[in-house]
Amino acid sequence: MQSPAKKPPTWYWVVSGLALVWMLFGVVALIADFMMDEAALAQMSEAQQQLYASRPQWLFVVYAIAIFSGLAGAIGLLMRKAWAIPALAVSLGAVVVQFGYTFLVMDAIRLLGAAAALTFPIVIFVIGVALLWFAMHSRKSGWIGA
Repeated sequence: MQSPAKKPPTWYWVVSGLALVWMLFGVVALIADFMMDEAALAQMSEAQQQLYASRPQWLFVVYAIAIFSGLAGAIGLLMRKAWAIPALAVSLGAVVVQFGYTFLVMDAIRLLGAAAALTFPIVIFVIGVALLWFAMHSRKSGWIGA
């Protein structure tokens, strides 16, 4: 396989490296979520405990897909591979499914309040959109390929 012809600017590497760090934080958060014990659960508010207890198992799978496809996409960016684009698209789609279910079906906004329920998910969504845009821009610019 051939590498892309154009050498990316320094800021490409900075953004790609930050994307990797961001996704690794996601991996840590996922592991912490899976390993949550009774003591950690007891420190949550009643509303948070209710949401945690009512999440269906398939939502954990969607969460993992969001994290690990995003991690693959970040690695793809660092390797300058075009498959970073579909990986980041899958990640963003999984984020939309995960938070869509949490907000619309589990009613997280009513339980936690808009500020508590929406702030971090909006940040996650915006970063996901930005990374997907960045990958597509990088492909058009010739910085990633094959």
